[in-house]
Amino acid sequence: MNYLKQVLNIALLVLVSFAGIKPVQATNLPFGQIITPQQAKRDIAQWSQWLHSTHPDLKHSVADIDAFYLQLNTITAAITDELSVRELWARLAVLNSTLADGHLKVGHASTSQWRKWVNGGVGLFPFEVAIVNQQLYIKSNTGGTKSGYAEQQIKAINGVPYEQVVAQLLRRTHGDTDEFRQEVLARQFHRLLYLTFGYSEQFSITLADEELTLAASKTLPQSMVERSFVDTFNVEYTGETATLTVNSFSWPDFKQYLAFMDATFTQLTEKNIKHLIIDISNNGGGDDDFWMAGIMRYITDVPYRHFSHYRSKVLLKYRDPGQIVGEIESGENTRFIQPEPDLANFFTGDVAVKIGAYTYSSAIVFANTLQDFSIAPLVGEDTTGRSTQTGGIQFLNLIHSNLQMVSPRFILTRPNGELLMTGVKVSSL
Repeated sequence: MNYLKQVLNIALLVLVSFAGIKPVQATNLPFGQIITPQQAKRDIAQWSQWLHSTHPDLKHSVADIDAFYLQLNTITAAITDELSVRELWARLAVLNSTLADGHLKVGHASTSQWRKWVNGGVGLFPFEVAIVNQQLYIKSNTGGTKSGYAEQQIKAINGVPYEQVVAQLLRRTHGDTDEFRQEVLARQFHRLLYLTFGYSEQFSITLADEELTLAASKTLPQSMVERSFVDTFNVEYTGETATLTVNSFSWPDFKQYLAFMDATFTQLTEKNIKHLIIDISNNGGGDDDFWMAGIMRYITDVPYRHFSHYRSKVLLKYRDPGQIVGEIESGENTRFIQPEPDLANFFTGDVAVKIGAYTYSSAIVFANTLQDFSIAPLVGEDTTGRSTQTGGIQFLNLIHSNLQMVSPRFILTRPNGELLMTGVKVSSL
């Protein structure tokens, strides 16, 4: 069978992909703990059992479910010797591209934990990168400071051609599509390079006309820096136009966020703003309550629902009376949220919402809703994440490796009822 050949080839790549980069071996490094084959296999079994008791339908995103199970079995059977937690992750994480969902992954550790490691002296790749058509370019120094090598293409890292580096990392990156995984990888390059190829105290980086030898950076990558409120939510005014940037639908202090949004829409009225652009092009999602209570109530004069149908796995901690744990429930969302056009700061001007390749999760649900109820046109570029979104993510830390696994518990169809596995398209103006 074709998928058998494909899976066996992937398994072979897992075993040989680390040739060329020789990582420092030390158990005191992140993910450096050594575990036995039995412990590794118990972790895999724990993950598999949890995944199947949490996810409502793996075939939603897994194109060939038989190939997935064969791939998992092949990886498990190949574990015959002691290995580090990092090596276990690198073997299992090739499943991320097979799982093909931004809410479903063989994970590693939280951003806050990575932040502690780097602040404690763990060095990472010395550049922020951009990935364009699977080619690797320098954006800046790690942390975002200007680099004299900005925009130069990276040809190899520690002797490994960039094509192999990018291919190995993309295979282990979570996400709905190849394009979305490329967006995720660019932002998480430092972590995924470390996890796939191991720790390096210094890097040999081949450019088109120059060979660099640089020490590992002890600076936090941009993806690990705690963003301020103003970095996450801000508004700029140009004449009669305002641009409201919303880079997340999550913030620790919900009341602070709501107060900012209410004050912003009051300012829009006081400044007699005619045109509002809401920029969610770099918004990776969060909680739907943020856009419902913080944005939608000020801009829509029509009732709306944010999804039409759902499929959900019943979990014990979310069980309602009469529900059976483990069953899959499905149905239609008949609850429409009513508009509030009588608000004193209701915005009556033109609204456009900017989306982009990285717009994801709750931000896609927001974009779906705007489009399906003709509340505002979508501008920018199509999302690379699917219009039909999973959600309600759950976490599991494996017993022996402590790897953090992630799975959604429900699947939502966009408000108009179309089960689309493609991205959200910008509006035709």
